Amino acid sequence: MAELKERLSECEAVLMRILWEEDCDMSMRELMDEAAEKYGKVWAKQTVSTFLKRMTDAGFVSMYREGRVFYYHAEVKAKAYRGTEVVEFCKTWFDGDPVAMIEAYAKKKKLTPAQKRRIKEAIS
Repeated sequence: MAELKERLSECEAVLMRILWEEDCDMSMRELMDEAAEKYGKVWAKQTVSTFLKRMTDAGFVSMYREGRVFYYHAEVKAKAYRGTEVVEFCKTWFDGDPVAMIEAYAKKKKLTPAQKRRIKEAIS
C-alpha cells in the first residue's frame, strides 16, 4: 500500500469502519443505513456523498456503478490504516515515544494480566 497523505475525519472513519466490518462493496444507501443503525449517525445524502467523494479522491475507497447505483469498495486495509494512525498519534502526543504512550495508557486504565502478556509477546 502506498503511504497515505491524508487522514480520515471522524465521520469518514465511520464509513470506512462499516466497509471494513461488512467486508463487501456497499451502496451509499447501505452505508447510510448502517451508519444510522450502528453509530447513530443520521446524515443527509449530500453529506455522505461529500464524504465519499473526498475518500475516493484520497484513495481510501474506489467507486463503480451498476445501473443507477454506485458502489464503494475499501482500497485501504483496516490494519494498515490503524498502524498509520497509531504512529501519527504517538508522534503528535508522545514525541514518537511508544513507551510513553503505553505508560500513559496504563496509568489511565489498568491493564489486565492478559493485556500485559500480549504487550510483552508483541514486543519480543
